[in-house]
Amino acid sequence: MRPTIVILVVGLSPRHIGAATPHIEAFARAGALRPLSTVLPAVTCTVQASFMTGTLPRQHGIVANGWLFRDLMEIWLWRQSNRLVAGEKIWQAGRRRDAAFTTANLFWWYNMAADHDIGITPRPIYRADGRKLPAS
Repeated sequence: MRPTIVILVVGLSPRHIGAATPHIEAFARAGALRPLSTVLPAVTCTVQASFMTGTLPRQHGIVANGWLFRDLMEIWLWRQSNRLVAGEKIWQAGRRRDAAFTTANLFWWYNMAADHDIGITPRPIYRADGRKLPAS
């Protein structure tokens, strides 16, 4: 298999790539830029789950950035467990095709409890006043 890197930056489009993003521009010039059609709703968790599984929200089950827990009647935002995403993940498909396939999943949602080789996940704290702080 060919080594692949995915740099997913919310809101980044080809018109933003240039002198202010020299390393990304170098990737683009080398032919590494590929257009990405999105899904609806086009929010972080839904899009990343679609990218990880190659399926639509109706199949993987991620339809927003929050979950309504009906028994509590509370909405919890930004759950991070990979177990919430139904379906085969790209690294599982890769391993099925080639046992030497490895994946590093850095800073994507649904990274916790995933069976990839390397994972680093953000864990911000969301305050009631709307502030987002890094966890310590």
